[in-house]
Amino acid sequence: MGSAEQPPTLLVRGRLARDGEELFHEWFQRGEGDERPVVVLTHGAGGSHAVWYNQVPAIAERFRVLTWDSRGFGNSTCRSGRLSAEVAADDLEAILAAVGVDGPVHLVGQSMGGWWITAFALSRPGRVRSLTLSDTPGGLWTPALREHFAAFQKAGGLRFAEVLGRHGALGETTMRTQPTLTFLYQELGSFHEPPMAEVGRVVSGTEVAVGDVRALGIPLQVIAGEEDDIFPAAQLRELAELLGARYDELPGAGHSPYFETPDAYNRALLAFLG
Repeated sequence: MGSAEQPPTLLVRGRLARDGEELFHEWFQRGEGDERPVVVLTHGAGGSHAVWYNQVPAIAERFRVLTWDSRGFGNSTCRSGRLSAEVAADDLEAILAAVGVDGPVHLVGQSMGGWWITAFALSRPGRVRSLTLSDTPGGLWTPALREHFAAFQKAGGLRFAEVLGRHGALGETTMRTQPTLTFLYQELGSFHEPPMAEVGRVVSGTEVAVGDVRALGIPLQVIAGEEDDIFPAAQLRELAELLGARYDELPGAGHSPYFETPDAYNRALLAFLG
């Protein structure tokens, strides 16, 4: 990476003013003239741009990388209270324009981020190279996923004020064997107060047709954590079969395999991206 042909990866941090909000993003490329494909990493309701710290260096070896904060998360504001999959898709389009990307991109969405990227793909089909649903149906509800998620919400949902060393977005193996990693996940969520009520409303009320996503004609991937209690692996495997998508199940991980088992996650993602 230090040669003249491959200068060190550059980082550009930005705050885009749009619709009365500030939208934070980070952009990684190898200097001016870098024309490599772009991978967009879109976080879930337990995260922000910072949770992708294990992915960015690995992916940036082969791609340009964009991370961003959804409204109300990380460094992005949500003063208006306007939050929806369509608004998130528009926000992402504006951020891509701000960093000078007008061609198709690879989209990766974790949990909540799955809803944002499916909305982007369906509203802008020519702008997407591939779609990776990471521990998320992204609005593609099967009856089993809908039933399980309703029971999960009734039981209290994803609670962020948990006892030290426990969090609903992590698997039992992680919490048992990696207490410092579990604590880090808790701490990364302490820098902001996400609009969880609005997220819950949007996630529950947004439904996407499997046929519409299949009709995009792009490569599809579903990644699942073996121990995911929010969207169980068996149900995500069923969704992948309906989509005709590549399916990767990661052992020893819960709802956040990108964070819990990053090496395995990166291998699965990069193998799919080719």
